[in-house]
Amino acid sequence: MEGTGTTLEHRMLNDTLGALGDGHQARLTAEQGILLLEGWLNALPGDVGAERILAEVETLRDHLKTGEYDNEKIRHLLLSMASHTLSLSHEPHIESHTAQDIRLLANALRNFTSQI
Repeated sequence: MEGTGTTLEHRMLNDTLGALGDGHQARLTAEQGILLLEGWLNALPGDVGAERILAEVETLRDHLKTGEYDNEKIRHLLLSMASHTLSLSHEPHIESHTAQDIRLLANALRNFTSQI
């Protein structure tokens, strides 16, 4: 997530923040969530520091695709993703504006779990 250009990572960050808002009143279908997760899987490979999030993104996507939702598992994955996302915002190669957006995403993910 280096720089502030229009990389796929930044488009995904903007799209996800747009979909979640602050996370308190987001209305996402499983299908919309799957599309966002697949976008992140395409955006993050090779991204320094994001490896720890990729496995969770893939696990959540695969779980949503089953159509049989374990809300506790979803909540756990989102909270773990929020924690790793927040850690990523502190990486030295992340620009301050991007780091701020990453922290917003971490908070939105955490807040979104209260709806599940």
